[in-house]
Amino acid sequence: MQGRYIKQVKLNNFQDHKETTVDFTDGVNLIVGSSDAGKSAILRAINFVFQNDLRGNSFIRVGTTECSVTLVFSDGVEITRLKSADANNYILTDEKGETHVFSKVASTVPEQIQKYLGNPPLDDKKRPIAYADQMANLFLVDLNSSDLPRTLSELTGIQHIQTAAETLGKNARSYDRSIKERNEKIKKLNDDLANYEYVDKDYDSISKIEKDLSQLSEKLGDINKARDFIKKNNDISIEAKRINKLSQKYTALANHKPKIENLSNLISQINLARTYVSFHIKKSNAYKNNKIQIDKFKSLISEDFKNKLNSIEQSKQKLESAEKYHNQHVNLLDSSEKTNNDLDIESKNLTDLQNQLEDLISNLKKSGEWCDACNRPLV
Repeated sequence: MQGRYIKQVKLNNFQDHKETTVDFTDGVNLIVGSSDAGKSAILRAINFVFQNDLRGNSFIRVGTTECSVTLVFSDGVEITRLKSADANNYILTDEKGETHVFSKVASTVPEQIQKYLGNPPLDDKKRPIAYADQMANLFLVDLNSSDLPRTLSELTGIQHIQTAAETLGKNARSYDRSIKERNEKIKKLNDDLANYEYVDKDYDSISKIEKDLSQLSEKLGDINKARDFIKKNNDISIEAKRINKLSQKYTALANHKPKIENLSNLISQINLARTYVSFHIKKSNAYKNNKIQIDKFKSLISEDFKNKLNSIEQSKQKLESAEKYHNQHVNLLDSSEKTNNDLDIESKNLTDLQNQLEDLISNLKKSGEWCDACNRPLV
């Protein structure tokens, strides 16, 4: 609202003004007229709009029941104060030309009206500065010796300097007391702090302990890493030893391979012998059946025939020995077949273990935990 000013004042039935319009310009305006011409009424009308400080209906023109005062501002805003027996309103026409009516106005000016009016300066009696009532005493001339200095002080603003000086003096004394109290508190705090001088030393000791703990924590981390590495290497060593034992077992079995091959040849010979023995068993059984008949006629046969019978008897004994030998070799064959099956199973297991060992060695080489020079894990 900077640069705004009252461009025009319209008075309708306000005191002696039936219908008066006064135009103002930007700057200082002078209202000139004879006594009782209504000059003060114009100022009072403007104050009526700004302050809303007139009570009752005595300012309404005699013979009428309604009066109004309209202020037209340089930005086009119009504010009208309307008063009658039935109405007590403010009417606002804003810069957009929109009209707003505020009815049943109390003793204060509506907030939206104040926004457009601004805040005009007031004297110590809350009235417009340099405003005098009709027929008031001459300014300064009629003042007594005690009122004149006060009035001059108010006009020049000296009283504000005096008030400020008094306020500064009070504040200075208050600040002096505050500073004294705070200095006493600081002294007491310093005395109290003297009882805690050991805290700095303890703090340094605690800081050193925290530093040592941090270093120990780092070393403990390294120890845990080394422990994990040792445990891993021990596990690898145990697995390698187990695989080594299996490898030795496989080597031992490989050393028995020629014997197993000889045993296989022996089994083939036993099978051939079994065929011969079976043939001789059949013959032996036939001989036993015939011997019974032969014994019946022993007494009837010649000496030469007896010699033949003895030869047959010897053949029989050989056949029985061959049968015994056959039974022994049958048992040996069964045992050999079981051993052969066990060897096949062990050979398969050893092959699997050999593959696992090769995979383990390959993984250890990839992770850098295998020594090619000593052909074993790094423990």
